[in-house]
Amino acid sequence: MSAWSAHRRVAGAVVAGLALTLVPAVTVSASAAVAPAPPSSVRVDRSIPPVQGEINITWNASPTSDISEYQIISTYEDGSSGLDYRGAGTLQYTVQGVDPGESVDIEVRSLRSEVLSEPATLRATGLDSGPAYNFTDVPGNTFSYEIAWLSSRGITTGYVNPNGSRTFAPSAPVLREQMAAFLYRLADPEYAAPTVSPFADVPTSATFYRQISWLYETGISTGYVSPSGVRTFAPSAPVLREQMAAFLYRYDGTSATSEAQTFVDVPTTATFHRQIEWLAAQGISTGYLEPNGQKTFRGGQPVLREQMAAFIYRYETGPFGQNMWVS
Repeated sequence: MSAWSAHRRVAGAVVAGLALTLVPAVTVSASAAVAPAPPSSVRVDRSIPPVQGEINITWNASPTSDISEYQIISTYEDGSSGLDYRGAGTLQYTVQGVDPGESVDIEVRSLRSEVLSEPATLRATGLDSGPAYNFTDVPGNTFSYEIAWLSSRGITTGYVNPNGSRTFAPSAPVLREQMAAFLYRLADPEYAAPTVSPFADVPTSATFYRQISWLYETGISTGYVSPSGVRTFAPSAPVLREQMAAFLYRYDGTSATSEAQTFVDVPTTATFHRQIEWLAAQGISTGYLEPNGQKTFRGGQPVLREQMAAFIYRYETGPFGQNMWVS
């Protein structure tokens, strides 16, 4: 933690303590003491460029009209927290003191007298240090924030052009060897690659040999086995969206199951139904809303690099731009 962050948090704790004691002790009738509804759509405001040490968040007003103010609680990875209040007409807030790459749990509650609603919470990761690389083909992209986060975490380095600039190729499909690299860098394991490759098409001299071998040894991917017993990985093949669901599911180590069917094109009998339903339940993927109002997942389509940035971001920090209700 930076000295500046530590100073701010200590000050914030003092302010928070005062704020807690200064909330007006208004006597209200039983009918007036009904908790207001929680705010909705707590999200990172991507229209405001990330500033060092800050995360800008916005939310929508509670449907309850009689609200005196909002309470914002920010809880940092080291357990420290800060509390602040904003008037009912203010639907945005800047969380400060965020260290590079640090995740912060942000709760926003509607407050009327001493009555608090349930919080709408968001887990967001700061980009204090800025993206590690300035990709020339990312500005204006829908997922520019997530791609910048992926870069700042060292999960992607993009492509180096002859003139020294870097591109991310957001619309290109994720190759299987790239998926191995993404997950390996996300995990950041202490791992020594074997001297003999587990796959016939991945020599020990391959660029991503260590990452692919780790993927195999962790059980995230066992590749393809031919009738003759030869095991291959197909490193240059694109990763399909259903395969991406399986990779993340295995990476997480979960055994979650579901009988639900979120997407019309993923029946309960589908090979990767369990993994795709887990992805939906975690808010990692919302799929596609078709013109007829139905939701599809399009599991047979390649996952794009920009989409993969969003999936990994949501996996690590929580659903982007969605509420995670706390009971």
